[in-house]
Amino acid sequence: MFIIGILLIAAGIFLLVYGGLLFRFALATGLFVLGFSLSSWLLSAQPDATRVLISLAVGGVVALLGYSLVRLVLHIAGGILGAVVVLVVLSILPISMPSVLSLILILAGAGAVGFFGNRLGDWVIILATTLSGSYAIVAGLTRLFPASIGVTDTYSSALIPFTGPAFAVFLTVLAIGVLAQQRFLAMKGRFVNR
Repeated sequence: MFIIGILLIAAGIFLLVYGGLLFRFALATGLFVLGFSLSSWLLSAQPDATRVLISLAVGGVVALLGYSLVRLVLHIAGGILGAVVVLVVLSILPISMPSVLSLILILAGAGAVGFFGNRLGDWVIILATTLSGSYAIVAGLTRLFPASIGVTDTYSSALIPFTGPAFAVFLTVLAIGVLAQQRFLAMKGRFVNR
């Protein structure tokens, strides 16, 4: 799972650095991370090779779909934001829920925030790219260094086991990403054509 961890970290860095500048590609990257993480989680009972291949395919299809639906950019960004917010909240809560209930909550969060995504304006882009980038980086670090997080090598949940240091890394990367994306607001309208 070393390559998957590196892939998630690279996707997270791309989202943090180029989220506003290359938003169409960032949208595809964020949807890839979300599709890969959720399908990998749902297929956790499958053998590793099968799970990774199917998850890569699902992530790729979702990314291509998001890339082609650029006219709905603010709604899709809102959906990503809602889904990742629910993933982070479920990761933080000490309650263990069945996977199906968690998936329903994630989809409800994506739908609710996605519906109102255009009302959030440019902030939905900043929050969606930085939050999903931070999530991807910590998810990649969890796959690279499972022992330091306190999970086994076969951990495949989309939820991140937030220990104190993992949550501190998440918040630090999130803060840096939001500050970096502030530049996007200064150049409003130049990058995303609605």
